[in-house]
Amino acid sequence: MKSYRNALAALVLAIVFSTSAFAGDGVIYTEKTPPPPPQATGVIYTEIATPAPESDVLTEVALNLLQNLLVLL
Repeated sequence: MKSYRNALAALVLAIVFSTSAFAGDGVIYTEKTPPPPPQATGVIYTEIATPAPESDVLTEVALNLLQNLLVLL
């Protein structure tokens, strides 16, 4: 049973570490635009939070899975 658990943990680690190899061409796009120029109309501009990109969600899932597996060992 211990060897099965170690093999499964090794497989999960290999999958988690290999996901970064397929992440793209290494270019990071921040998509942040400069703030608008100030206006005399009294309008206040606030930045609205954008949803997390899909790669961040996948990273969170992988890290949570890795953390749960490390507890089992």
